[in-house]
Amino acid sequence: MEFLNQSKQLQDFTPGKPGRKLAKLISITSGKGGVGKSNFILNLAIAMSIRNKKVLLIDADMNLSNLDILIGVYPQYTLKNLLDDIVDVEDLLVEGPKGIRILPANSGDYKVQQNTAKLQKALIQAYRELRPDFDYILIDTGAGISEYTTEFVYTSDKIIIITTPEPTAITDAYAMIKMLHFHMKAPDISVVINMVQTVEEGKTIYDKISQIVQHFLNRQVHYMGCILHDRNLKDAVQEQVPLIIKHPRSVASAAIHNMAMTYLKQDMKDNQ
Repeated sequence: MEFLNQSKQLQDFTPGKPGRKLAKLISITSGKGGVGKSNFILNLAIAMSIRNKKVLLIDADMNLSNLDILIGVYPQYTLKNLLDDIVDVEDLLVEGPKGIRILPANSGDYKVQQNTAKLQKALIQAYRELRPDFDYILIDTGAGISEYTTEFVYTSDKIIIITTPEPTAITDAYAMIKMLHFHMKAPDISVVINMVQTVEEGKTIYDKISQIVQHFLNRQVHYMGCILHDRNLKDAVQEQVPLIIKHPRSVASAAIHNMAMTYLKQDMKDNQ
């Protein structure tokens, strides 16, 4: 299968820049749309960048890309221009808040929809050129379990699945977890529960997911944390300013800062 062969190329590739560690690839995905994935990944990237990490966001949602819109930037070039071979990867990067960089996608572009395999190859080349230049590359995948979405996830060092308390979102998140465990040897999966009313609700939902995964798959997923429902988010989205900048003291911003700090500390510890 062509997609799987392309994933193998990415996993086997080691750039020749001596003395420079490769960026860790982190995919943020979900079983369904509408769970706050793009807002989460944008604010998580900013929280990591504030802590002196070089972070690149790749918007890999070919159907409904919106990372650039969330920060009020309208790029001259997007991923579809890789198909034309008229720009370099560096030309695609957009400067974001607090030093993050964004590789924007397209929204509803017919040419992209008809050339996903070719675009996948172009993205592998983009990884090759950019991975040595960053500490972390965060990939905002499309929602769902389509082949195109999962191929991004299969290549990642870490996977974050975001869900909400809605029963359909939880069910779809479990479906994603199940598929990843069947297709990957030992995926590093963490779960974020978004839009909860209390911290206790978030932990309870994670516990249920964890128990189901343990019972039916005999595997483990980690708890990254939960994000309380925050009315400030709507205001931030409307003004196209990331929540963590527009309302840095909000409860949701505090939760994302805590997750970023906890993850970076653990990653540093693991690399010692």
